[in-house]
Amino acid sequence: MSREVLAPPLLRMDNNRCYRVNLIHEDFGNQLAAIQRKRPYPEAAAKSANAYTEQDLFNEDDDDEQEEGGNFILEELPNSYKLTMHVAQSFYGGLIGFKGTTKRRIESETQTDIYVPRSRESGQKQPEDVSIKGKTRSAVMAARRKINLLIISLRKRMRPTHFTCVPLNYGEVREHYCALKKEILSLNLPGIEENLFQSEACIHLTLGTCVLLDDTERAKAAEILLNCKLFLEGLRTPFEIEVRSLEIMNDDPSAVRVLYARVESPELQKFADMALQPFLRSGLGFDDHERDDVKLHMTVMNNRYRKQINAKAAATFDAREILKRFGDYNFGKVTCNEVHLCVMHAVNEDKDAFYKITASLKF
Repeated sequence: MSREVLAPPLLRMDNNRCYRVNLIHEDFGNQLAAIQRKRPYPEAAAKSANAYTEQDLFNEDDDDEQEEGGNFILEELPNSYKLTMHVAQSFYGGLIGFKGTTKRRIESETQTDIYVPRSRESGQKQPEDVSIKGKTRSAVMAARRKINLLIISLRKRMRPTHFTCVPLNYGEVREHYCALKKEILSLNLPGIEENLFQSEACIHLTLGTCVLLDDTERAKAAEILLNCKLFLEGLRTPFEIEVRSLEIMNDDPSAVRVLYARVESPELQKFADMALQPFLRSGLGFDDHERDDVKLHMTVMNNRYRKQINAKAAATFDAREILKRFGDYNFGKVTCNEVHLCVMHAVNEDKDAFYKITASLKF
């Protein structure tokens, strides 16, 4: 049986609601496909009183969707409805599909007309929005939902561009991190080199990742981060953070990609779990492991850092001796009073500076 049937994709809404996305397959009886096989579309289908229409299942939630799922404007025209929504230009190709097949499929399934603007020409300051026209409100809202689900699927295939994090590059955590790095390098272990280590100026705790492709999406993510201040109510701030002991992401210590330190902070854990949800509902952020809680950790060594400098470097490193000698290493404690939205892999020209910051929540 198809994996999509046993574990269908989920769409997270507001107020802690989660809906299953029922995918339509030909072998399960696609109503639209059956109509199209009986008579040509759209001329003959338009004459049929039984033509396919999708029920507006989320009619009562449209206002909530506008707040969490991205900006859109719905206009009621004399004989139709028009909805405009922002779609990053990077998704235009996926929305149109090969020779327009994806766009036509959504149009025929929802009885709407979809306009996708051409790529921005040089000198154009403000890109146009995608627009949807249909005879009924439910039709344009159904088309919007299908476009949103398509964009979420496309976004998950992309590499993250931004991440939310707590900086740990100060106090005794930074001091002990530098001491550990020096001790490990002094052992001259095979395959262990300085390029594997995170820069002491950039050590941090990642809360979540995002794919933000234009100024509109970056502004929306910044707004979501600032709104997370509501989750601080009832929590003890600033957060007390303890960093200690080393662990690996995989099961084989002789072939490691990421070596990290455990982070213990009950209050920060509560905040991180709550702050993850609005990013997931917006469609801008995602969790690679599909879990409801954030794994608090501080990356110490990552083979990706070495690969960025030398593409021919080994894919893993041997961490057995490091774990044996420093498995219970104590990095100390710090307090946290800010969370940043940063650009992935982008550091300032100053080597002693943190990642480029897009937005910050301070408390």
